Amino acid sequence: MDLAFTAEEQQFREDIRSWVQANLPAHIAHKVHNALHLSRDDMQEWAKILGKKGWLGHAWPKEFGGPGWNSIQKHLFEEECALAGAPRV
Repeated sequence: MDLAFTAEEQQFREDIRSWVQANLPAHIAHKVHNALHLSRDDMQEWAKILGKKGWLGHAWPKEFGGPGWNSIQKHLFEEECALAGAPRV
């Protein structure tokens, strides 16, 4: 059994990482990394950013407005968001 990520999965991870780094507001990442209180406005700001990309419902199937990612893609998205300091939605 090979548990390594495929080249496509690694590229997906890199794409997610780049996008999150470019779009996650620094003040939100700072609060998450330092276990500070996130305001409602912080959460709404991040949710709007994700929504514009179509990723707010990242675990949803395509027919319900989500990206239709498989379980590995969902995991990679959640992991990269957590590493970057994005709040969970």
